[in-house]
Amino acid sequence: MINNVKHLSWLAVAGVLFAAACSDDEGKDGNIGEVDTGQISVIPNPVQFPDVPLGGSQEETIIISNVGDGTLNITSIELVEDTDSDAGGVEFQKGTWQNTAEIAPGDQIILTIAYTPLDQNPDNGRLIIKSNDPDGDLEVPIQTADLAPSISSTPVVNFPRVAPVTETTRNKSWQFLDVQNIGLAPLEISRVVVSPADSDFSISFPETKDVMVDPATDGTEPTSTVAPDEIFPVRVYFNPQDNLPSSADLIFFSNDPEKGQYTVSLQGNSGAPCMRLSREDEINFGEGGIGYANSRTITIENCSPTQDLKVSEISITDDGGGVFDLRDGSLPEGLPDAEAVIPPDNTANFVVTYTPTAEIVSTGELTVRSNDPSKANLRVPIVGKGTTNVCPQAIAQGRIQEQNGTAIGPYRQQLNTIPLKYIGFDATQSTDPNGSIASYEWTIVQRPPNSTARLETSNTVPQPTMFLDLAGTYIVELTVYDDQGLSSCNDDETRRVTILATPDEDIHVQLVWDTPTDADQEDTFGTDLDLHYLHPNGRWNNAPWDIFWRNRTSDWGSSGAADDPSLDIDDTDGSGPENVNHNNPESGLSYQVGVYYYADKGFGPSYATLRIYIQGQQRYEWRNEYLASTGTFWRAAAISWPSGSITALNQKQQGFPGTTP
Repeated sequence: MINNVKHLSWLAVAGVLFAAACSDDEGKDGNIGEVDTGQISVIPNPVQFPDVPLGGSQEETIIISNVGDGTLNITSIELVEDTDSDAGGVEFQKGTWQNTAEIAPGDQIILTIAYTPLDQNPDNGRLIIKSNDPDGDLEVPIQTADLAPSISSTPVVNFPRVAPVTETTRNKSWQFLDVQNIGLAPLEISRVVVSPADSDFSISFPETKDVMVDPATDGTEPTSTVAPDEIFPVRVYFNPQDNLPSSADLIFFSNDPEKGQYTVSLQGNSGAPCMRLSREDEINFGEGGIGYANSRTITIENCSPTQDLKVSEISITDDGGGVFDLRDGSLPEGLPDAEAVIPPDNTANFVVTYTPTAEIVSTGELTVRSNDPSKANLRVPIVGKGTTNVCPQAIAQGRIQEQNGTAIGPYRQQLNTIPLKYIGFDATQSTDPNGSIASYEWTIVQRPPNSTARLETSNTVPQPTMFLDLAGTYIVELTVYDDQGLSSCNDDETRRVTILATPDEDIHVQLVWDTPTDADQEDTFGTDLDLHYLHPNGRWNNAPWDIFWRNRTSDWGSSGAADDPSLDIDDTDGSGPENVNHNNPESGLSYQVGVYYYADKGFGPSYATLRIYIQGQQRYEWRNEYLASTGTFWRAAAISWPSGSITALNQKQQGFPGTTP
């Protein structure tokens, strides 16, 4: 049939040529005998359908143009589907167009083809156009994409800052994670797990994202099938046991061909500031003498091990009718005109005063604003009751003494000493003008970062003691109460003892550590990290050139003890400290510092912090180095003498190095 059509066309052309030869007309370029013909152009070619979900439909427009000089005669337009595996039926459909057409030069016609996929397999077809184009029939390929599911979500769920969980706050901190099928075929979810299973994170599966719906109604199993473009929510809970960073993985198992195991990172308290106030629930003055400025010292602790705490405001937002105030000059440095910046594991103080004017109960409010996401706008209630009773006067003193109580120096309110000394405190000089002192309350309002110093035998006796475990500044404050329950109201100058503990050795190395899973790091059972101090002639964990718990001192350098290093404290069950001191180091040598995880005792990873003092000044600090478990060795730093320069080495391995590099 096609051959016959072509034969007839050539007969018609021959007739036209004969007529032209018998006339005086010429072709458009002046040559007698030429015939203008049509020329076909199809856009697009090939026809490519974008991703279309199962059950969806997509139309593509095809423009057929005549770019020749004569009429384009289209005698047939045929839509052919080539895919053999289609069990569901025809997936390409033609629009409402005719199978024949005549197109003048420069004109065009527009066709549409629809595609409705019925399975996940790619589909192919052809558009066959027959015309009088001298180049013959034209076949335009039709192509589609392979249909597959594709899981997608935000890559990280981050809880910036959540306080340690209590029974009343459990499962109160949660976020929605939207998981979407961005593919073109149904996504089949087989399992969703949190790894490790004993992390601070857990999940449930709500039917909707309505925040008014009780999370207790959530399901425990995920949606099994997620249609293309459909979203299903996952509720992620964070119940931290402490203020340290926490992480886990949320893993989805599905039929996604490229992401069969899809992981979302769960992070909490990671890189977030952390604030803790010493009187966060309430500042209670009890009874306060009328006309006297009764005071309470409030300590702000940065409980983050890594991030600065920035306090932008400390203010009395309700002064109780003018009786509550902040003591002038007591705000942390920077406030009130700018921010107060408190480094990790450090503290700062301020003083709230209560000056009652009548025998009534007054209430007020303190506001502290900071960059702690969980306490960005902390409000603390204040309460006090006025009394005509005259308040007692707290007189605090301290002295350096032996562990058995033997005095080394006189009582003072300012003490300068070295670490690892005992301080004895005394409150017996306190007085009450119209009564007697009935009770005592000592408070450590400042101590060095990572210090675990505490008052012994308790903080309610008139003469407690304290061991200075680390170098730095300690401030201890005394409050006394009379026989009517009225607290002291005198100024800080007489009720505070300030101790500055400064190393007096040429080199002082200090190790402390934190084990997040150990709930009480000050009891008698805990992790054991060991400090090592190595001479360049030595090998790790071998006497005499490595100073550690089995070799606490050795004869280094010249004869005698004047230039011998020593391990002065070894902690085997908690958080440190361990100290090495070294006077008169040899010139031209470099001494290395290492840390060995001797025993994790089932508590798992620990975070080591190393500080190095040179001639009393802190020159180096490396915070929170992760040590995974028993046997981990951290080659931390090198100290060059006599320059005192310190180089971070930061190399870790399992077990001790065989030789010193």
